[in-house]
Amino acid sequence: MLIRAFAALPHTLRPDGVEMTDFFTGASPGTGVHMGYGVFPPGMMALPAVHREDEYAFILSGTIKAKIGDTIFEAKTGSATFIPAGEEHISFNDGPEECRVVWMLVPVEGGGSKPSVGPISSHCCPA
Repeated sequence: MLIRAFAALPHTLRPDGVEMTDFFTGASPGTGVHMGYGVFPPGMMALPAVHREDEYAFILSGTIKAKIGDTIFEAKTGSATFIPAGEEHISFNDGPEECRVVWMLVPVEGGGSKPSVGPISSHCCPA
């Protein structure tokens, strides 16, 4: 078992204002799993992102939105999200409070996958 104290981990401030803390990258060589914590300040908009891994997140507090194609999805406190590998998305926080998220990037065989419940667009709540 590996336990990491949050206060002892490096926190990175990205150019878009998001503070990221990576919990376990490199801790399990060969797994490719990344897990971390992000704080998205009000008014931030990230650059478009595409990951080779499936992205999972749990919203601890606040609200975050993601634009995927022509649809905007909204995830609030207590929501869990899934973005399949290879799906371009733009995350943003246009609300009045910061959004705190725990996230994981999990490798998939064959370079992509879909959630077991079906496409994200049919199981998420457009804003």
